[in-house]
Formats: sequence, structure tokens, C-alpha cells
Amino acid sequence: MAPRTLAELETFLDEALAWRRAELAVLAVEIARKEKDSPGAPLTRALARGGTALLYAHWEGFAKEACEAYLDFVAVRRLRYEELGDAFLMTALKALLRRLDSGDTAAAADAIDVVRRPMMARARVPRKAVINTQSNLRHDVLVEMCRAVGLPTEDFLTRKQFIDRSLCDARNEIAHGRLYYPEAETFDQHREDVLQMLTNLKATIIQYARSSLYKVSP
Repeated sequence: MAPRTLAELETFLDEALAWRRAELAVLAVEIARKEKDSPGAPLTRALARGGTALLYAHWEGFAKEACEAYLDFVAVRRLRYEELGDAFLMTALKALLRRLDSGDTAAAADAIDVVRRPMMARARVPRKAVINTQSNLRHDVLVEMCRAVGLPTEDFLTRKQFIDRSLCDARNEIAHGRLYYPEAETFDQHREDVLQMLTNLKATIIQYARSSLYKVSP
């Protein structure tokens, strides 16, 4: 169910991050314990490999969920086109054009409203097919995803190498059956880095929702 209020959005994001944080925390402890007791053992490697894949899954999963929740929060407000900030305005207009191209008869009436009654026309902000991680949430994909909902990307500028290599490439190495696994200390550092990025993303979304930054500036 789409979060309709700020409180619902905050609760959704808090809960979505909390269970991921808890799961990664206990996994980091277990990886460190196994490495200390049986360094290089098959189970130790398996835990580290599984942890790396799960770390990426939580990175992609929360980023997608959080952006979709923010998109839903804005969509249910049924703002007028003139009220939307540039990012949401472009997202709504692109969706309208796709509806026109598909032969949607209701889209024609909506398009006429946009032209004839721009001060009154209500925007249909699409709630599907906007947030696309492309099954490989690299830095450039993340930037495109954030821009679709008007979120800043400056915080991720210095994280490009980490996102692309330590998260995406490492996950792909494991998914393709190659023998890659990090040491416990490396995994724990990567875990902290991912959780910091996700925490910052959550805080940014809440700030933007609370301050109505999805609207056009006066």
C-alpha cells in the first residue's frame, strides 16, 4: 500500500531498513567468527560469498523500495502539473506521451487538459516502470533512478568505484560461479559503507517529503 502521509513514509522506510540492518549485522558476526575459528574453510568461504551477494541484494532492494515509496507518496497527492518540480513533471509528461503512443483514449483528454487548462490539469505521476535498477544497480543507474524522482546524487559521487566494483562486480563474480570471497574485515567495512549510503538515502527522502521539495520552487 502506498504511503499517503509523511508518518507512513517514515515508518515504511524505517522498517524496510531495520530488518536489513539486523540481518547484515548477525551475518557479519558469524563471518568473523568462522574466519577466526576456521580460516579458509569451505563454510567460511561460503558464508563470505553468501554475505557479499546478500549485501548487494540489500543495496539494490532498499534503494529501489525507498525510491518507489517516495514516488508513491508524491503520486497519491494528485498535484497539478504546474505544482510539480522539474523531475516529477518530466516523469509525468513522459508517461502521458507513452499513453498517447499506446492509443490510450483517456490520454488524449489528459493531453488537452495540459494544454488548454494548465492551471487546473492534474498530473498522473506513474507509479510503475519509473524506478528501474536494471538488475545491476551501478552508480550510473542509481543516478538515473534518483533523477527520475528529483533526488540529489552528490552524496554518491565519491562512491562510484565502491558501488561498481565492491558491490556490483563482486556480486557478479559470485553469481557467475567464480571463487571470490572477502575477508571478514573487508565484508564488515563494506557492510558499514552500504548501510551509511542507505541511511543517507532514507534521510534525504524524508527531508524532501517533509519539505515538499517535490514541488516547483516558488
